Amino acid sequence: MEKSVFLREQFLTLREETKAIKSRIYWTLVSGAFGVPLITYLAAQCGEYAYVLSPMIPYLVIVLIVLFLAEHNALMRCGRYVRERIEPHVEHSPGWETWLGSRPTVRLMDKHLFAVFVLVFFVYYFMAIGFAVDMLWREAEGGGTTVYVWLLFAGITYAIGGIWAISLLLHHWRSVTTTDDESNKVP
Repeated sequence: MEKSVFLREQFLTLREETKAIKSRIYWTLVSGAFGVPLITYLAAQCGEYAYVLSPMIPYLVIVLIVLFLAEHNALMRCGRYVRERIEPHVEHSPGWETWLGSRPTVRLMDKHLFAVFVLVFFVYYFMAIGFAVDMLWREAEGGGTTVYVWLLFAGITYAIGGIWAISLLLHHWRSVTTTDDESNKVP
């Protein structure tokens, strides 16, 4: 296969992958923005079984955060690959990814969307924890002694999940909000 054909096929494949990533990011945002409050409402309506369903909601939010981070990171990798491996071989460079990377002001919207997502979903996470702890506490006050054990372990796992998600976010913040070569070097 000729190099030009190979580069074209890579570019087309990455373009399709980028479309799929953007679609998954959109559906992660929509399902999280509307799904988490809906599931929380439905769990609250379960009456005596709310203490069983409510502890699972914070884990759902953590999964949504990780899915978003993974998809956003994949999107940035696609762009970086196009800029570093495909665009240098094109006659009429610089290409789109090089142009974007050289103008940080045009990337502000990406950073703001990322920051808003993280902020909203961490608010959801902490609100879901409050809801779950409240439901478990009410059940424990009602005479369910094993619920205290649930409450203890749920609190521990929520703390671990929160610390892990925040450390993941801090570790990957630069790599998912910029295409600079310096910020993406692996230590």
